Amino acid sequence: MMTRNTPDTSVTFSLAELAKLEEERVRQEHLQRARAREQEAREQREAEARRRAAEAARAAAEEEARARRELEQAEAEARAGARARAALEVARIEAEAKARLEADNAARAHELAVARARAEGRRRGLVHALAAALGLALCGGAAAAYGVAQRVAGLQQEARQLRDAQAALAEERESARAAALAALDRRHAALRGRPLARDAEEARATAEAARKALDPRALDHDRLRAFGDALDALEARLDALERIAALDQRHADLAAWAAERRRPEATAAARVAATRARAAGADEGAVRAYEGALTRLREALARPAAPGPQPQVRPSGPACTNPGDPMCGLDGRPL
Repeated sequence: MMTRNTPDTSVTFSLAELAKLEEERVRQEHLQRARAREQEAREQREAEARRRAAEAARAAAEEEARARRELEQAEAEARAGARARAALEVARIEAEAKARLEADNAARAHELAVARARAEGRRRGLVHALAAALGLALCGGAAAAYGVAQRVAGLQQEARQLRDAQAALAEERESARAAALAALDRRHAALRGRPLARDAEEARATAEAARKALDPRALDHDRLRAFGDALDALEARLDALERIAALDQRHADLAAWAAERRRPEATAAARVAATRARAAGADEGAVRAYEGALTRLREALARPAAPGPQPQVRPSGPACTNPGDPMCGLDGRPL
């Protein structure tokens, strides 16, 4: 009986071992297929992430290159326009100065002619008065001659007073114009000393031309007013440039925020608005448009980004206890 049971037990043990080996082989195959699927999924996710990052970087680089080209073109056009407008403004100021100088010379010549005529008339009147006084002295005696002499002296004194009053009035006008020119020069120096004065090329050239058209020895009211208007335009341009500098600082902060949120394409409109606002011929509307673009950029960045494909998050459960389990991943977590 013992001899017959021993082979049966051996056969049963061999079959159990074979079944166990087969089960282990099947488990290993399942484990390998699971690991292969996990590796393939991971590689696909990484490839998709790299592709999206490359596309975003390419789009950002293209937009940056386009904005740089537009900025360079706008700056070149602005410089050319500024030079042309400055040349036209200088020519206009020179023509106006020449015309005013000719008109002033003609007016002075007319006034001189009138003064000469009046002086000649007074001289003739004085000669007549002296002749009359001499006649009266010869004919009417000393009393009549004394009255005529007093009348002639009064006329001479009145003429001297009139000349003195005219000279005082002319001196007062020259003093007022000299004081106005000194005030404008101080204002001009203060404007040229502002940090962004070099960037206001067109307005600065116009103010320089208006100042050169002024002759301190023969100041003209119209030229002083033209100089003051040029300084007003220069101050307005400097104020606009300072506003643009503050907006540029805000733009840089928002661009850093956009880069942090991986949304560089959101700054394209703000870059275009900044280019237009920095142009030499830009007006107040361009500055307001730049400010509005930055406000819209801030609002866009404040909104949450559109949901996209999220990476698969594994549950933070207990780790696998059996490394040979086909449902156990490479990281020791259940699949």
